[in-house]
Amino acid sequence: MDEHNHSSRLIGGIVILAAVFFGSVGLVWSSGAPLPSKAMAEAPPKPKAAVASEAEVAGLDKRMAALEAKVQAPAPAVDTSQIEAQIKGLESRLAAMHTQLGTFKASDFDALRTKLDNAGTTPKSVKTTIESLQTDVGNLRTRFDQLSQQVASETASESKSSSHKSHSKR
Repeated sequence: MDEHNHSSRLIGGIVILAAVFFGSVGLVWSSGAPLPSKAMAEAPPKPKAAVASEAEVAGLDKRMAALEAKVQAPAPAVDTSQIEAQIKGLESRLAAMHTQLGTFKASDFDALRTKLDNAGTTPKSVKTTIESLQTDVGNLRTRFDQLSQQVASETASESKSSSHKSHSKR
């Protein structure tokens, strides 16, 4: 009898499992929801794009027209007359300094130092002062040449840009 009970229990378990399986499948089908494998295979439906109202479209058209008008409008001209006047003023001041400096060079101090050395009674502080003056004049002449080149290049670039502006206005 033991075998008979064992077979009965096995058949009963299979019947219960079949009932649970078919009951679950029936519930899923009756709810209308897809099976999990089917739900994963299909992507969820995408929401439809919202349709803009006519008022929104008209507002966007006006905004677009305003932006296009701004883009097409010419940029305001920059007034460079004050800068040109300042450059010309610097150029004239530089020319005045060049006139004051004249032909005076750092090498002119060599002759003065030689004369003082020949005199023999020159204090050491005077010789040190002459050497520092010689160095300062050499540095001043170098800096003056650099400034002259910068002013010349700025004047040339200003004249090119002003002639370019006059050609573009025509």
